Amino acid sequence: MKNKLFISTLVSYLGIYITMPVLSAISTKAHLIPSQIGIMISCGAFAMLLFAPLWGKISDRWGRRRVIVTGMLGMGLFFILYIFLFQLSISTNKSVSLLIYGLIGTRFLLGIFMTTTPTAASAYMADISAPQDRAKDMASLGFATGLAMVLGPMIGGAVSTIGNLYTPFYLTIVVLLAFSVIMAVTLPRHQAASVAENKNKFEELPKNKTSGFFSTELFGWLLAGCSVMFIVVVLQLVTSLFLHDNFGQTVTQSAQTASLLFFILGIALMAVQVLQMKVLQWTAKKMMVVGIPLIIVGMLLTALTSLYYLIFVSYILIGAGAGLGISSLSAGCSLAVSEDQQGAVAGTVAMIQGIAGIVSPLLGSWLYQLNSKLPYILFGCFSLLSYVIFLMVTKKKH
Repeated sequence: MKNKLFISTLVSYLGIYITMPVLSAISTKAHLIPSQIGIMISCGAFAMLLFAPLWGKISDRWGRRRVIVTGMLGMGLFFILYIFLFQLSISTNKSVSLLIYGLIGTRFLLGIFMTTTPTAASAYMADISAPQDRAKDMASLGFATGLAMVLGPMIGGAVSTIGNLYTPFYLTIVVLLAFSVIMAVTLPRHQAASVAENKNKFEELPKNKTSGFFSTELFGWLLAGCSVMFIVVVLQLVTSLFLHDNFGQTVTQSAQTASLLFFILGIALMAVQVLQMKVLQWTAKKMMVVGIPLIIVGMLLTALTSLYYLIFVSYILIGAGAGLGISSLSAGCSLAVSEDQQGAVAGTVAMIQGIAGIVSPLLGSWLYQLNSKLPYILFGCFSLLSYVIFLMVTKKKH
């Protein structure tokens, strides 16, 4: 069962990341100007922000399996509409407002389903994991996220080279629809019985007293998670610009180096998650306690160094810290609330991605215009503040 939840999460995030390398290019060919591309992507993030908590609550009532399948199916169907509108817009000789609005609206509809499957999978994992195993089991879903972040752009770039700009979208549609059928067939239809069977294995174990949904402890976990996700997102925006402005690289060179840095960051992120699952097996809190300082050091080192090779060291530290932070977030939040609130809290955790997708690009671009080092410094300082608050309000050793 846990392997199926891993695969569900991986496939859902691959559905996002496979198309990312060609999204700007195909949008430009479809006559969208840069500001319209930004609005389109932000609309998807805004939908994630609005609907992730709702999907978590729906999974509590409707069942995890149905929501997991609905998420993949919904993404697959709206990707069909998305690529149809791209093709229609590209076939015209000029920008057509109705098609532009259609693409923006379709991205919003896609965003509704982007966190659906991961939210339900996270809640399902919490349902079937013993408290002492939850950090390890949740780390596997974090590993699926990191794996998708690394493999998705690589797959998308490769198939677009073999085919064309449409090919990553076709591949994404096929994968999402195929796995929606596979998960509909293989996941247990009677979730309550499946969950009860698993919980019988650890119901005699001592249980931690959990806080309420609006507790300061849960707030501390969410704030720490925000600081991690903010940095992961803002780096995608400023890295190539930073290399161009501070190390004298050409636009092409900075793009190539940025791609290499993100590959290294992704490898570090995945490596530390594998290490956590197979060797370390730290508690959720210890992962966050170690992870955020690594991120802070990496961010400040990037801003303060003038040595080119140290940038690579910085991104390794950030990747390792992000791996620990992402892995611990779902587990920590899950353990901070009662068992009947797992869907709601899983949706709230997924909502952080939507917040980061909106806030980080806007704030990061504004700070970068003031000074190229400000995003690294101020986002690092925000992580430090979040870390202090996290230590103050999370007293339990989850």
